Amino acid sequence: MINPSFLKTFISLAETRNFTKTSEILHMTQPGVSQHLKWLEDYFREPLIVREGKKFELTEEGKKVLTYGNALFTEHELFKNSLGRDNPHEGLCRFASPGSFGIKMYDFLISLNRQHPKLVIHYAYAPNQSIVRDVIEDRIDVGFVTRKPDEHYLIAEIFEEEELQLMVPARFSEMDFHSLKNLGFINHPDGFHHASRLLQENFPKEFRGMDDFPIRGFINQITRILEPVAHGLGFTALPEFACAASTCKPKPKVFALKRQVTDPIYRIYKKHRKLPARFELIFTEYKAAR
Repeated sequence: MINPSFLKTFISLAETRNFTKTSEILHMTQPGVSQHLKWLEDYFREPLIVREGKKFELTEEGKKVLTYGNALFTEHELFKNSLGRDNPHEGLCRFASPGSFGIKMYDFLISLNRQHPKLVIHYAYAPNQSIVRDVIEDRIDVGFVTRKPDEHYLIAEIFEEEELQLMVPARFSEMDFHSLKNLGFINHPDGFHHASRLLQENFPKEFRGMDDFPIRGFINQITRILEPVAHGLGFTALPEFACAASTCKPKPKVFALKRQVTDPIYRIYKKHRKLPARFELIFTEYKAAR
């Protein structure tokens, strides 16, 4: 590695073209200036100056080293000056969430990104456990999960609430438990979990578990879960954000329930990490847009 003080000496020498002036400016002895020059010439294995009596000129290699040194110190100053600056309108923002909340959140982030194009949005759709692991291992900055993690070194705050909904075909009119059972269930990775919570809350006497329901299909792509429902093949249970984003024709309808069930959406990030100002901007703007 090059000693920066040697480069600094060489830059001053190149500017003054005088050993005595350089030693005075840098509060060094003239032999010290000569030693720094010799070290650089030994390091680069090239002469950096050509002496002409009491004067000297830079060699081509010396000019290259001067350019390099100036660029290095300029970059250092820019970096030093950047410390402590925290522009809320620019920088990389890495998020992840399950698919349903991601539909709403990513739409919002794209809209915000259009207002602040220097923000760089990185968004991944993933299951809860993957998100927790990625936050811990610094692959993402902030995660949104539907189950509060147990890890003590993570901050977990309720950021949003999402209503769960039973979705039935548009022409389905028998709004009772047994008609649902006869219709059958379209399953997905969180299907049993969502449906069990809704049915247990609203039909505590009739509901004995999802094993009692005939399974009419399974799909793991959240944007397509409602397609078989739209075609009358069964019912399903989904968070409201995924239902609202559906473009199915005819669009499935919400099964009327007396008791609402919601899932909290937790915002998680590392406890001892101070998030840059751009994240506070995003969170504030999201709440204002709700």
